[in-house]
Amino acid sequence: MVRILYVPNEHGEHRQFGIRSTLGKLRAAGLVTDVKIFSLLWRIREGLDAPNQRKILLQVAEEYRADIVLLQHLGGTGISREDLRRLRGSCGFMIYHEADPYSRYVHALPREARLAGQLSDVVFTVGNGVFADNFRRAGAVDVRWEPSIFDPGRFGHLSVEPEMVRTFDVVMVANRNKPRLRGLPNWRDRIAFVEYMEQRFGPRFAIFGRGWTGPSAQGQVPYSEQASAIRSGWVSANWDHFAKEPLYFSDRLPTSLATGSVHATTAHAGFRDYFIGADKFLLLSENFADLADRIEVYLQETEPEDRLLREREARKYAHDNLRQDDQLIRMLNHAGAAIDVEKYQTVRSSFAHPIEEV
Repeated sequence: MVRILYVPNEHGEHRQFGIRSTLGKLRAAGLVTDVKIFSLLWRIREGLDAPNQRKILLQVAEEYRADIVLLQHLGGTGISREDLRRLRGSCGFMIYHEADPYSRYVHALPREARLAGQLSDVVFTVGNGVFADNFRRAGAVDVRWEPSIFDPGRFGHLSVEPEMVRTFDVVMVANRNKPRLRGLPNWRDRIAFVEYMEQRFGPRFAIFGRGWTGPSAQGQVPYSEQASAIRSGWVSANWDHFAKEPLYFSDRLPTSLATGSVHATTAHAGFRDYFIGADKFLLLSENFADLADRIEVYLQETEPEDRLLREREARKYAHDNLRQDDQLIRMLNHAGAAIDVEKYQTVRSSFAHPIEEV
């Protein structure tokens, strides 16, 4: 069994309770020896002295001597090459997990992420094209794909019941990104998609999120409460930033499926091979009109009973394939943790206090 030092991607009210809870369950079940957590990014964004916090992290790491150090999203921490070398020297294996998307030139990979990729034993990222090449150009020796996932502690609890009220045919949860200078790739496409859906579906379409002012705008919905917005329609829809990145999808997709929604979204290279058996509840296309056509056909050719069945299948698919806790164990086992997956299955529905800071 192993000892783990986890440096999470957290800021403000966004805390990794799902991973903290999973690590608590693993420790309580005796599947890992011990866990320590040091939330460097959160501490810095909360106004604590950044150089001192980096110093404390290194002290903790070098005293603890973890078997595995798991780092997530270091952009904005100011961590240096020498810091990362000391972190790598303090442990048996170092993982860098970057679940945020970055292209090559616009919205490029942060300096800290490049350094972490270069000095870690393995990098896990959410795309299989430019996202991975970013790390290879930085000198990473082993870059692997892991998809965006959903937190089963936060989503996926609602059952699919016939009496559920659907106010809309199609709903979308996304913020409107219109930068003053340079924005995320395909930001114009997302705005155009919402405008197209408003024209195509009229009052049957609703958009939840920050920045929208059109006739379909429903206002912002808190991240943890987006399931209620998703379940207010028969189909959830999205148009991705980074539409050309192979095997990339944001957490909108797994969250929607886990919530029990048929989901319509941008088709990316590799989807047909990855989402095998998902055709009944995952509608894909590379252009607006065709995706809207697929939604219309689905709505016209299915009765409510069939829709409920497909929604249950979507929910099951997400729980079988896109859970955050399963992904965490895959990454740790790649690093040699040897966690007994079958034993974890027997305890993952149990309660464990999320592990707190060191």
